[in-house]
Amino acid sequence: MIRNKLLYAVLLAAMLLFWVLYRGKLSQEILIFVAVFPLVLLLAVIRIKHSLSASLTHGKKQARKGESYHWSLHLTNRSIFSTANATADLEYSNSLDGTVRTLRISMPIMPRNTQRIRLSFHAATCGVMHLSLKRVDFSDPLRIFHRKALLRADDSVVIMPRAIEMLPLYFEPQPRPEADSSDFSKVRPGDDPSEIFDLHAYREGDPVSRIHWKLSSKLDTLMVKEYSLPLSAECILLADFRQTGAQPESALRIDMMLSCMTTAVQALAQRDVPFRAAWYRPGYGIGVSDPFRTQEEAAGWTYSVVQSAPLPESEHAGFLTAAAELFGGAKIHDRVLIFLPHADQGITELLLSLPNPERLTVFTVYTPDEAAVLPEHDAAYTAVPVIMDIPLLPDEDDEFNEEEPTAPAADLREEGGDDDD
Repeated sequence: MIRNKLLYAVLLAAMLLFWVLYRGKLSQEILIFVAVFPLVLLLAVIRIKHSLSASLTHGKKQARKGESYHWSLHLTNRSIFSTANATADLEYSNSLDGTVRTLRISMPIMPRNTQRIRLSFHAATCGVMHLSLKRVDFSDPLRIFHRKALLRADDSVVIMPRAIEMLPLYFEPQPRPEADSSDFSKVRPGDDPSEIFDLHAYREGDPVSRIHWKLSSKLDTLMVKEYSLPLSAECILLADFRQTGAQPESALRIDMMLSCMTTAVQALAQRDVPFRAAWYRPGYGIGVSDPFRTQEEAAGWTYSVVQSAPLPESEHAGFLTAAAELFGGAKIHDRVLIFLPHADQGITELLLSLPNPERLTVFTVYTPDEAAVLPEHDAAYTAVPVIMDIPLLPDEDDEFNEEEPTAPAADLREEGGDDDD
């Protein structure tokens, strides 16, 4: 910018010398034009600065990890002036790692128009992706004057985890301990004769003991009883949302843990096993949800979990204490599913100290290297290793990006003009 000003000053001095040496109407008009033109440029950039407005929008309220999603930056210029020399500075971050990354977009600013710059992102992990516009820098066509428009626009997209393939969950339905409050499946038959699920006409192979003789005599055809399927006592799910280790490893571990939890929710819903969700809130301890029976019922809880930021180190002790109170208290939960991004000493000691460890199933995230040297599991609870399927660290030449934008300046569109000021 200073270089351009010096060059223009040299041009102005040359025009002044030309007018001195060759006095006349032409030299005078050229000198006046060269002297006044910068003032016109200054007026234009000032007017553009006060006429700009911006907004960020996206097409999806939530996206799925591994899918592409898009933001649109709408930049409106209500003045009659334009410039081809403009850049927009944006910042984006993911809630799992908290690292703020910058993005600069080059673009023109058209007069009396709204331009839409489409930003394509690809989610590498789940979490809340936040994008904010910080400022727009622009200059006149000769790059003599430069201005900064401190525009503010913010938007967020929730990236939901994907289900993964892991060891199957064997949850055979079992009756509740209280016989008077047994809960039976409404969609699947079973072998419990205490309640009839449905009736059907006799088919070859049906056991004779299940023939409903009274009804068969009335209908003059053999009718067979289908017994009910008793549901298991409720499971309770708890995710260890503590941030352990350095980034990006911690974010990748938590992401895999949430994918594992999503898979478990699907498995429980498919088996018609009711379950509750436990969640730690700093300052409040661990709360437990109402029972869920379907994945749709648990969607709101999963959405809230994904939006939360990992617990800082100052909350680690509070989480372990609250978990010990929940699972070590008087209320015995039939099955407990615990999801860990990393098995540190604190959580391991807690698991070994809990009563009735046979009811615990612990899913722990391991890297491929860690999984290769796992010691033999000799604790009373069930341990399920979950192996990460993506590398912990990127290549040295490729800086880690939780969400990498792709060619934002390639999709720049104009939308209809605005009214004059």
